Amino acid sequence: MDLSQLKESVDLARLKGDVAGTVAKAVSYANACQQVRKYDSAIACLNKSLPDIEKDKGQHAVVRVALGVAFWEKSQLKKALSHFEEALPLFEKDKAGKAAILSIVGITFWRKCEWDKALEILKDALDQKEGKAEKDARFESLYGAFDRGIVTLQNRIRLGRELQKPMKILQPLFSLTALYLITGNREELKSCLDESVTLATQLNQEDILKAAERIKQL
Repeated sequence: MDLSQLKESVDLARLKGDVAGTVAKAVSYANACQQVRKYDSAIACLNKSLPDIEKDKGQHAVVRVALGVAFWEKSQLKKALSHFEEALPLFEKDKAGKAAILSIVGITFWRKCEWDKALEILKDALDQKEGKAEKDARFESLYGAFDRGIVTLQNRIRLGRELQKPMKILQPLFSLTALYLITGNREELKSCLDESVTLATQLNQEDILKAAERIKQL
């Protein structure tokens, strides 16, 4: 479905009083908007859902996560973290919900090069996961954001290789390691880590080398 059809499905679910359906369709619509960088449209739709779900902690938490993801992709990290902080206590015993939030919060601090803090949070996220669980449809936009982030970083690595500038390869390459860690892509994680360590050694990037050793232990 195109964006207009997805938006109509959200409105129809809301008219029917289908709270769970409204939230699910709003998250799908938000993800589709974010694919084409229409972040404000995603945010507006999700905000419109909030009054309908204020008393439903589970659905409220899902929308807060989706809002945080929209701001995260919009590079408004402070607003993103605010929504994640609101969502976390709403999940209570929901390990999948906690893992989803901790994953993106950890990635956020990784993006900010706060390696130690990021690794502690990412470890907590991995501890919340039970086996190799299937993707949870409630967090469609979060998975979409991770996929888009991976593609963006891969493009930056490619550009760095074309320019033959090691630092422009290392920075996005090491950023990818956290995404591969949290998405469970161990093969790509190992490849990224090995090359990151080689480049970081050449460039005397001690902070990256220390973080690389720690991420190997997770």
